[in-house]
Amino acid sequence: MKKIGLLLLVCFVQTTFAQNSEAIELQKTIENSFREIWSELDENQVEKFYTPEFILFEDGEVYNLDSVKNVIRSQKEQFNSEENKAHKFERFNRFEFIRSETEGNTGFIYYHNFADFTMDGTTIANIHWLESAVLTRTKQGWKIKFLHSTLVKDKP
Repeated sequence: MKKIGLLLLVCFVQTTFAQNSEAIELQKTIENSFREIWSELDENQVEKFYTPEFILFEDGEVYNLDSVKNVIRSQKEQFNSEENKAHKFERFNRFEFIRSETEGNTGFIYYHNFADFTMDGTTIANIHWLESAVLTRTKQGWKIKFLHSTLVKDKP
């Protein structure tokens, strides 16, 4: 009887570890994608983190790989304009993960996304989104297939 109990405990611990390990992988994919794409404004990283059929819903708009790259290019042009190129703009991301789960090669993650924007070290904006994402496990690791982003407005 003790052997059966021990075997069940080992199976439970292995399952819990696997679930926690996958949750960490999903979280790291989200964190790294926002840093490398949106903080560093690197459109060359889009395919590293997003699947070819990627869709983003944000603020009533629908974006795909091409439109995301266009937004990144536009932001870079704005930051590199004559009036702005003397300044240093930065984005710092912070996440509060609510829940994540996997079913086979599909992952689901729900979280708060906070971004602090600075110019020359001074905060110029703080933005808070509530987001959910669907990820697909590929040979290269987890990639984001769908992202839904809702701006969280301050309550009066």
